[in-house]
Amino acid sequence: MSHDYRGFQDKIGADMATASAAAASVDRGGKGSKLRIRHSDMEALVPSGALVEFIPTTGHKLKFGDIVLVRTGNEFSLRRFVSFQILKSGAKVSVARMAPPQLETYPDGSLVGKVTKVEAKGVSYDPLKKEGQLVKWRNEWTFFGTSSMLKRFGQHLKFFGKMMKKK
Repeated sequence: MSHDYRGFQDKIGADMATASAAAASVDRGGKGSKLRIRHSDMEALVPSGALVEFIPTTGHKLKFGDIVLVRTGNEFSLRRFVSFQILKSGAKVSVARMAPPQLETYPDGSLVGKVTKVEAKGVSYDPLKKEGQLVKWRNEWTFFGTSSMLKRFGQHLKFFGKMMKKK
């Protein structure tokens, strides 16, 4: 009888990567770690080749729409945070890919950190402050283009209907 410990080893690897990023940010006085992004799906917010500063975090501390760094295998990707769920199989983080629009789910250990600052073309800025209010509302109602507004409205009505049922 053999045992498969790959899931355990993956979790340990993810925890070690997060701990390493946290230790690096402590060494820098809590400012966070920096990483150069080779290819970005979000050119308007984080252009390709930009240097992003991120702080290690977990899924339950994030807000809807935060830009997060996710580790997929040996690569890092920028995504928009949608939700955090605790399931029997473990904690999961739902994120939105911008191009092509797609909702993805990763284990909580794949989450590296939250992007706090972007440096591109000699300018340093907070990427979340670059979006206008109408864009923020559209993103909220469509989960960053992964769903339609009518579909989301229908989901809310269905949820509300379940809440109103008498038992």
